[in-house]
Amino acid sequence: MTCKGSYGVVYRAWDTQAGEIVAIKHELEGLSRSTLREIKILRCRSMVELKKVTVDERGKVLILDGVRFLHDNGVMHRDLKPANILINERNRLNICDFGLSRWENGSGSYTPGMVTQWYRAPEILMGETNYTSAVDMWSVGCIMAELVLRKVLFPGKSEIEQLTLIHSSLGHAMLCTSTGLDLLLSLLALDPNQRITADDALKHP
Repeated sequence: MTCKGSYGVVYRAWDTQAGEIVAIKHELEGLSRSTLREIKILRCRSMVELKKVTVDERGKVLILDGVRFLHDNGVMHRDLKPANILINERNRLNICDFGLSRWENGSGSYTPGMVTQWYRAPEILMGETNYTSAVDMWSVGCIMAELVLRKVLFPGKSEIEQLTLIHSSLGHAMLCTSTGLDLLLSLLALDPNQRITADDALKHP
């Protein structure tokens, strides 16, 4: 039995492990604001128990493919975060909000303080103005970690706290395979010159 709403389809299913009837909701809009808000509400006390959240691996590949397209065309997004990445029911990815985007030019000198703080690369947090599209790859790493952990990876309340969280958290084991952890740490390399590109990330095992 299924029920379709504005943002997704709900299926009636049998959980073979728990031995009970459950509802499975397939979100058609992917990483939309409404999806993240619903998950957050369900995690609080609710009449409905949130059993599990899963993410289609294709979504991660689509994110990398979209960022590679931007970088191949010389565009730095500079504000990648879950709210700016939408995936519809046909697996078509839309990267939104290009208000902070810039062409990546030869001089490499840009405005400091770009990118929403939780997804901001350490070099920008340190006040660097001579940065590259590697700042987007840091954001992608934060987004992918969020998909695995189901929470913001570095939720700093200030830039100082943000840097402290980054330095204290990196290197700790995360909820992913060794291959996944290798990719994640390559995206979250502190040295932007060592940070993996979107093209190389798509080739990663």
